[in-house]
Amino acid sequence: MISFNCSIVNYIRSLRYLSIITITTTSTISTTTIKKNITSMASQTNVDERMLKSVRKIVPSLTTTKYKGQDGRIGIFGGSMEYTGAPYFAAMSAFRTGADIVHIFCAKDAGIAIKSFSPEPIVHPLLDHNDAIRQIKPWLDRLHVILIGPGLGRDEKIFRVIVELISLCRDLKKPMIIDADGLYLLCQKPDIIRDYPGLILTPNAMEFSRLVKAFLDRTIQPVPVVKISELKHLADSIGKNVVILNKGAKDVIVDGQKGTEAVTCTAAGSGRRCGGQGDLLSGALAVFWWWAISAGPSECTLSPPITAAYAASRLTRECNATAFKLKERSMLTTDMLEQIHPVFQRLYEINCNKSSSSSSSAPIVFGGNKIRIKSGDV
Repeated sequence: MISFNCSIVNYIRSLRYLSIITITTTSTISTTTIKKNITSMASQTNVDERMLKSVRKIVPSLTTTKYKGQDGRIGIFGGSMEYTGAPYFAAMSAFRTGADIVHIFCAKDAGIAIKSFSPEPIVHPLLDHNDAIRQIKPWLDRLHVILIGPGLGRDEKIFRVIVELISLCRDLKKPMIIDADGLYLLCQKPDIIRDYPGLILTPNAMEFSRLVKAFLDRTIQPVPVVKISELKHLADSIGKNVVILNKGAKDVIVDGQKGTEAVTCTAAGSGRRCGGQGDLLSGALAVFWWWAISAGPSECTLSPPITAAYAASRLTRECNATAFKLKERSMLTTDMLEQIHPVFQRLYEINCNKSSSSSSSAPIVFGGNKIRIKSGDV
C-alpha cells in the first residue's frame, strides 16, 4: 500500500498523448488501483495513436491535378431568423478543415445575415419557400455530404421540407449528418431515419436522452458520459448503417454493426462551453467523412464514418483547449475557428504528401532557360 498525504504529480513520459496526472487524497490507494488506471490510460493512448494514423491516411494530398470541389462539396441545411451563426460556424469549419465548396440552405429571414458574415459559402435562402424541394433537388447530385440541423429552428413548415429532403437523400444514398434541431425532428418522427444507408448523429447529453425516449421508449437522465451499452442499443434500434458520436466529458463513438468496438476520444478540451462548438464539429465531420469515403475502407482503421467522427472530435476538442489557453474565460467559438489550421497541422499533416512543397523548387522555363526558384525567393 502507498499513502498519499499531499498533491503528487506523476508525469508519464513514455505515454506521449497523456496529460499530467494529479492525484490529491489523504487516504491510502493500493498499487493495484494505480496500475489499473495507468494501464487504462496506456490503452487509450494506443487507441489514439491508431486512430490518428488512420486519419492521416485519409487526408488528401494537395496537388495541382485536382479540380475545384474534389476535396469536398458540403450541403448544410439550417439557418433561421433566430439562429444565423450556427450554419456559418459549420460552413467555416468545413472550409478551414479543407472543403472546397459549401452550400447553406436556410430560411429566407436568415439569408442576408449569413451572406453578410462571409463571402465564402453559397447561400440559398429558400427552406421556407412554397416549392423548396423542387428548388433544392437539382443541387443534391452535386453535394458529397449532407448536414442537417445547425440553426435549423423548429418551424413546422421547414420540418416538412426536411422530411422530404431526407427521403430524397435516402434514394440518392447521400451520406448524412444530423445535429441540433435536426435531432429534435427525429424525436418527433423517428421512422423517417430508420435504416438510412449512411448516417451519423451527433447528440449531446440532453439530445441523447430525447433520442432514447423516441426510439427505445425509455426515460434516462442526461449524464456527462453515456454508457457504451446504451449508445450501442440506440444505434442498433436505428439501423446497422448509423454511427452515433455522443458529445460529453468524453466523446464516445459507436455504430449499429454487431460486434464492432466503440471509440472514445478523451483529448482534453476546457471548461468553457460557449455556443457554436457543436457546429464546428459537425462542419469538420462532413469534410472528414467525404475524405474517408474517397480514401476507401482499406485506409481506415475502423469504418469510414467512425474514422471521420474521431477526426472531427479530436480536432474540435483540441481547438477548444488551444483557444482556451489564449483567451480563457473570454474564449468564443470564433477563437476556436482560428485554431483549426494550427491544430490540424499538428495532428493530421504529419507525413502527409504536400505536393506544393516539392513543386515550389521545380525548374521554370523562360525562353529556353531553366530557372529554379526556391520558396524563400518569392
